Amino acid sequence: MNVEAGWYSNVHPVLRIICFIIFSLFVALGNVGQLSVAACFVVMLFITTGRQACIGLWPMLRRMRWFFLSIFIVYAWLTPGESLLFGVDNARWLPTNAGVLEGLRRLLALVLIIAAVHWLLSVTKRDQLVSALYWLAAPIQLFGFSRQRFAVRVALILSRVVEVQELVGQKVQQAGVNKGDIKAYAAVTAALTEEVIVLAEQSLCQQIEIDVANRPPVWQWTLPLLLTATMLLAGGLLSA
Repeated sequence: MNVEAGWYSNVHPVLRIICFIIFSLFVALGNVGQLSVAACFVVMLFITTGRQACIGLWPMLRRMRWFFLSIFIVYAWLTPGESLLFGVDNARWLPTNAGVLEGLRRLLALVLIIAAVHWLLSVTKRDQLVSALYWLAAPIQLFGFSRQRFAVRVALILSRVVEVQELVGQKVQQAGVNKGDIKAYAAVTAALTEEVIVLAEQSLCQQIEIDVANRPPVWQWTLPLLLTATMLLAGGLLSA
């Protein structure tokens, strides 16, 4: 659900996506200084946007807890370095200092990117997102691909996401699946897969209208430039 209009509504959807891509690249490849600045950005975004933008973020992160744990274990135990506990003999079974720090850094990066995605989808309507992707997909025509087909497929996927989510909720509720019952969830998933395929085959053709986004205002192109400059400065100054 999109939140009410705010300061972000004045920012062109194309620039929102470009800024998100730049943000994600710096977060994924950045150092501690850049991660710290990125965390401040995310906190300010949610504070200035309001409570509605935060709805659904915690459940999303909570559903990924096992993925986060697996990432941390891989880095903590498989990264070479000194043992976490000094003076312990034959401590190969212990995580390393470098591994724990790298694992925490990777977890923070993932959380920040997920939070940024959640914020972007909260403040951007579906038709705005599709038209912005259509505008950004112009270069793929140079390689013989159709950006019209790309935009239509994105629109169809987004239109079906809500339907599938509602269907999943209904099936889980009807089956009375308890938390932690993996077999029951597997059975529901198998039934859902078959039902979604049947619905897809029986769906009628529908007309998709894409509102082609206007060119972003020239002055707004300074936003990704400012973001890039800020992250570069953060990487150099805070890590020194």
